[in-house]
Amino acid sequence: MSSNQQTSPPHRFDPNFTDSVINAIGPNCDPRLRFVMSSLIRHLHDFTREVELTVDEWMAGVKFINLIGQTSTPTRNEAHRMSDILGLESLVDEIAHKHVNESGEEPTSSSILGPFWSPNAPFRENGDSIIQDPHNGQVALMHGVIRDLDTKKPIPGAVIDIWQASSNGRYDFQDPENQTPNNLRGKFRCNDKGEYWFYCLKPTAYSLPTDGAAGVFFKALDRHPMRPAHIHLMITADGYKPVTTQLYPRDDPYVTNDTVFAVKDDLLIDFKPREGDAKATLDLEYNVTLAPKQGKTASREPIYARIAARRAPRPLIPLDLALLHNPAIADGWNSFIGAIRTQTTLSAAIKELAISRIAVLNHAVHEWDVHAALALKAGVTREGLRTVFTAEVIQRGEKMREEKEEGGLSREQWVLLAYTDQMTRGVEVDDGVVEALKGFLSEREVVELTATVAAYNCPHPKPVFWLAAGRRHASTKHPKGFVPPTQAELQELRESVQDFTRREIRPEVAARTDAENAFPNDMWKKLGDAGFLGITADEEYGGLGMGYQAHCVVMEEISRASGSIGLSYAAHSQLCVNQLMLNGTPEQKKKFLPGLISGEEIGALAMSEHSAGSDVVSMKMTAKEVDGGYVLDGTKMWITNGPDAHTIIVYAKTLPQAGSKGITAFIVPTTTSPGFSCARKLDKLGMRGSNTGELIFDSVFVPHAHVLGPINRGVHVLMEGLDLERLVLSAGPLGLMQACLDTVLPYVHQRKQFGAPIAHNQLVQGKLADMYTKMRASSSFTYAVARAVDESYQEPQIRTQDCAGAILYAAERATECALDAVQLMGGMGYMNEVPVGRILRDAKLYEIGAGTSEVRRMVIGRAFNREFAQ
Repeated sequence: MSSNQQTSPPHRFDPNFTDSVINAIGPNCDPRLRFVMSSLIRHLHDFTREVELTVDEWMAGVKFINLIGQTSTPTRNEAHRMSDILGLESLVDEIAHKHVNESGEEPTSSSILGPFWSPNAPFRENGDSIIQDPHNGQVALMHGVIRDLDTKKPIPGAVIDIWQASSNGRYDFQDPENQTPNNLRGKFRCNDKGEYWFYCLKPTAYSLPTDGAAGVFFKALDRHPMRPAHIHLMITADGYKPVTTQLYPRDDPYVTNDTVFAVKDDLLIDFKPREGDAKATLDLEYNVTLAPKQGKTASREPIYARIAARRAPRPLIPLDLALLHNPAIADGWNSFIGAIRTQTTLSAAIKELAISRIAVLNHAVHEWDVHAALALKAGVTREGLRTVFTAEVIQRGEKMREEKEEGGLSREQWVLLAYTDQMTRGVEVDDGVVEALKGFLSEREVVELTATVAAYNCPHPKPVFWLAAGRRHASTKHPKGFVPPTQAELQELRESVQDFTRREIRPEVAARTDAENAFPNDMWKKLGDAGFLGITADEEYGGLGMGYQAHCVVMEEISRASGSIGLSYAAHSQLCVNQLMLNGTPEQKKKFLPGLISGEEIGALAMSEHSAGSDVVSMKMTAKEVDGGYVLDGTKMWITNGPDAHTIIVYAKTLPQAGSKGITAFIVPTTTSPGFSCARKLDKLGMRGSNTGELIFDSVFVPHAHVLGPINRGVHVLMEGLDLERLVLSAGPLGLMQACLDTVLPYVHQRKQFGAPIAHNQLVQGKLADMYTKMRASSSFTYAVARAVDESYQEPQIRTQDCAGAILYAAERATECALDAVQLMGGMGYMNEVPVGRILRDAKLYEIGAGTSEVRRMVIGRAFNREFAQ
């Protein structure tokens, strides 16, 4: 091959593709530009993969970008306008101009510059008018004082640059037929007292131009093009940070839904009548505060301090500090990973086997998916990969395997596993392992392998909200190594779930799930990849090792996005996974939990029957002991996830005459259990898409190895789990109440009747206050109980009346909030095109499932009876 020939570029499905594109940036590129473009490329590629962008969609985007350029002229910046209506300029402004002083005060808020500023505006004298041409508007005298944020003293000589649209909604260079250059523009210099004053127009709302790219965008997304009336200001003074902002009349109808998202509360203004002035009928006073350039900036602590606080008590590792403090190092780190993937001399089989093993040790699901596939492609056998996935960690001091091949792995591959395990777990490797490694790898390859293991271990693949393994304890209710989470860790978890739901459970997904009464089955794998299906499971089975506060957080946020997806999630993660975690043998956990936690299998719990709902002891299903196990006969009713489940925890009578002391729990793998079937999928009022079914067990054999908990102690297993079930399920109504507020609050502030938003009416405010108070009170109840359970993890204190009370209160309040939401939205609330009707139907389930409200009251009363009988 000649020296100027190049290898072909990576295939577009190659997992190294994005890194290859980033690594093409040359060494002389500006460091900041390299950092920004690397991040842009990575996010752009991830977006393309996430939405599975089609060729037609990509080409439509290319044509749209071309249209932006074609629409632009020397006096019309369509690219600037598009950045405004996408909210980008407002976001950049928010990041760039945040400032507070030591007293916690802020200067005048900034807002977007917009595309209509001109550097050629003339200086005018205080008291002059910027109105040069005829108009149909109202004239106002605008005046005020510009002061120092810290000293509160006036700033003499400060310059205020003003520009605004005319009463027809157009700026001077948009409207040359009716306006002369610099009409409604001017610069004014403050006097010695920091005062300014001039005449302007009360601004008029206007539409952004819709004859170009922006118009196409508005039409495609069903958005309006209107901007609220506003006056532009740019205030500068020597020694002070400049402020560019906009002022909005409070009575303008578009201040609550500005199409460029620039309105801020402290920029709302009120024009007042002006008397005795022949030039103006309105008066506007607006005072400005500027921050000194040397003042104390940043309202938030540095990012490294915030991350350190969230990770406490674990310290930040040196790599964390290097990446956080220096973007160039972060970029170099990305290049390091890219080099390991593409530029080492290690064979693909060795490299991918090591990375796959690291993914297993660190529970890095995404890395496993990618690199296990690459290992297969490189020649590692499927049996060998299964061994990589299931083999116990090879500790220091263990005897080396002498067999040439075992579990689909050669002796060399077992040496590779030993080296990877010992490097990952303790960065100390037995001399014998190193010598064995050198027997088939060159010195350079050993160094490259070490770098690979180090690289894929340093950026810990677990989410940062995973808790570090702490002290072991005797709790039977929490995972091994459990330590109660801090509020910062719970908040970080909440933000992670919210990010997931924004991507994966969008409003259209929730609406379609309800309308089609069908669960989106690809959601299970997504939930598994995110780590949400094993919140309370041990890390060795793929779980997060967290507690019940964390489980409530995930349940609440998923239910906030979709009540039915939230219910199915709880049936899987709490009723099935957590029951297995609490009561399963090590063998049962190892067999069933990994598939359930990864989302490859779906779980359920089957207790209720036609004639046995709250009265569980009256169940009719029997389990007759036979040689090697039991035979189950009977039916189960209203089983969430029943039509889809691969693994079901089933309760049946092993001693029918013994009542509550003759019930046993069984694990039934449905795909390998002849005689099991789903008679029908039920058509429900609400929680549609949370697939619910009637299940038939016709002589279903269950081996002894699948008995869950002690024989004839199933009620104990059931009731022990029922308290925690009620606790976690109580977070579902919290999410539904928050979803009601998410929908109603914007609506009542935008919907106008009799000339004002309906949110300004006291009766509406009363309903909003009641909804919010009910949601907050319910949340406080649920999380107080969950926190008490987590913090008593060494000797768990689970009070039946607290768990029953939490779901009793939250469920009834959720129905009330949903009814109020429908009422507040009026006729629109009764339409299926908005979600509040669906939320109402979903909320009602929580007053029925997991014990009705009436039964919960009875449970609470009986709990008190037991306490006082002692």
